Amino acid sequence: MATNMKSNLTYPFVLFFFMGALLISSCGGGAPQPGKDEVCVKNPKDTSELGRRNHFIPVMSIDIYKKNFDQARDTIRQRLPDIMVPDYEIFNRASIVEYLKDSTVAGFKFYYGIKPGSEKKRALRIMIVGVDKNGKNVYLKDSTGRIGAQATNDDGGLEYGQCTPPCDIEP
Repeated sequence: MATNMKSNLTYPFVLFFFMGALLISSCGGGAPQPGKDEVCVKNPKDTSELGRRNHFIPVMSIDIYKKNFDQARDTIRQRLPDIMVPDYEIFNRASIVEYLKDSTVAGFKFYYGIKPGSEKKRALRIMIVGVDKNGKNVYLKDSTGRIGAQATNDDGGLEYGQCTPPCDIEP
């Protein structure tokens, strides 16, 4: 009977040991490196004001804010017909992950700007720049040429979000 009890306990113990080893090896020190399409992003404790802020907004509030913006956007489009004001912009995950790899980045600043262009092709755009726990800008180094259509080796942030209506169409 003792033998049966021992073999009955062996399977859960081995499973527990295997799962523990798997957890310890995931994104921890001395662990195998993530695969080609995987990134381990650490989330260091941030006790700054920014780190303590809860940024959650309920869907009902999102809908109200969007409705208010739509009304204001329509007014802006009438008063400033040479500036295209998009409904929204979308940024891809890979670009955001580039910032998240930097452990000094505690959050993001979203700047608004007017992209230069011909008289009928200027567009309101959102630019994203990382910030440290003190709110100081943290810029990306883009030596890969992957970020942005006109990427250089200079420091920078993110732009070239996908817009609706398309940002390259005249209003």
